[in-house]
Amino acid sequence: MGNTCAISVASSMHGRFVQHLGMRGQDEEGEVRMARRKSSASCVPHRSGTFKHAVHCPEGHVMRAKVVKEMLVSCYAERYCERCQDVCDGEVSRYLCKECDIVYCNACARSELGLPELEDRGEPLDLLTGDILLAGPDSYGIHHVILVKSGWKPVDPEVAEVLHLEPGADVLACDTIESTQGAVGSDTWWYPTTTFFVRHQERGTLTLVADLPPDSTELQQAITPVPTKLLLHPFRSFQGGLALDEEVFLEVIDAAAANSVRYGRRTAVKSVIHSFFHRERIDQEQFQTEGARKQLAELLSTSWTQNPICASVAIACWQQYFFKACASSDEAVQQILQYMPHWCHKTTPAALVKNLTLRGWVMSDTADGANA
Repeated sequence: MGNTCAISVASSMHGRFVQHLGMRGQDEEGEVRMARRKSSASCVPHRSGTFKHAVHCPEGHVMRAKVVKEMLVSCYAERYCERCQDVCDGEVSRYLCKECDIVYCNACARSELGLPELEDRGEPLDLLTGDILLAGPDSYGIHHVILVKSGWKPVDPEVAEVLHLEPGADVLACDTIESTQGAVGSDTWWYPTTTFFVRHQERGTLTLVADLPPDSTELQQAITPVPTKLLLHPFRSFQGGLALDEEVFLEVIDAAAANSVRYGRRTAVKSVIHSFFHRERIDQEQFQTEGARKQLAELLSTSWTQNPICASVAIACWQQYFFKACASSDEAVQQILQYMPHWCHKTTPAALVKNLTLRGWVMSDTADGANA
């Protein structure tokens, strides 16, 4: 966004979030000619290690994060945090110990997650390429999954001015990509854009307020700001162990976007059905041999060609990243089974949160903190 270009505002976001379970966006997009190309980047060795962030109950069990399950808003019971007794409703995430049947609110989980206490306001937590944003939930209990392509970026003062911030709030921005029924890119079925958030003073929560597509000066402003949570991956080199090759990850995103297909309304409906029967997760026990993992590699490759839903972009890009970054196909499959064991065409956002937070990913309802 150059200072020489005036920013204009449109009071919609292409029906960006009106997409789930067959609901149509405000403007049904026409056919788009897809630009096809093959990625020529070479494989880069991938380092692995032990991720330390996990929430444990008093009995020592690992707790998993949960958000409201799609289409089950009325069945999602309020719970009280075991520590502070705050109410955990369908608008926020919570950590659950299934064995002990207790929950922690996200705020009480922060100390075990390695995040600063909420009172310690300061710089926003570090956002990295490959992190996941969850916008919502909507009235159906559905979160919209958005894949992050950059860290926080400087915000043009002109953008901050037109957003009319509340006192004490600040604007954050990052590059993102997603699959949505309401918008597509100029040469891809996915929607790449720069997304803007307001970080609120009182609790550090984020709301998605606008986006600015590439080479555009028209800011697409949300009619109603959308609450947004963060799901942070474990490949953060400053923690001493796991590391992400950002250049390779971005190459994977570009290649996957160039070969993307239209958002799948039927896929969305089927994914909810799959979630009821727990079919979205890839069972590691079924792929203990190299031969079985070779078959899984072929199945994964086929799954990436299915019509996507919002969660598909993050899942497929992470899986393809492992194949590009690892020394062998078998090593890549093992990394997938450890860190992204999901079928990209069968997984709902709620299922993604539940399983990944057992595998080193961190759920945060706020953007406050130095390092995640």
